Amino acid sequence: MKLIRLSTGEEIIGRISSTDGENSTITISDPILLIPAGEGKIGMTHFMPYGRSKDIAINAAHVMFVTEPNEDLERQVVKMTSGIELPPGV
Repeated sequence: MKLIRLSTGEEIIGRISSTDGENSTITISDPILLIPAGEGKIGMTHFMPYGRSKDIAINAAHVMFVTEPNEDLERQVVKMTSGIELPPGV
């Protein structure tokens, strides 16, 4: 799972399923949009919830950076998307 910051300031967490250097795109599977909720809190919603595809291709020029999410955030996303609650340290 990766944390991706876009040039628009949006932050997305998801699995990078492919990169296409020829078309300069990064495809993210089941992307979740992180929404600042104030006072150190983060809300989450599906990125492009009104679209049909679970895979979103983003032009690499719009990606500022890609990094690993912290453990707590990754556990929350797994719980949100699968209903499975992972123990700390996994």
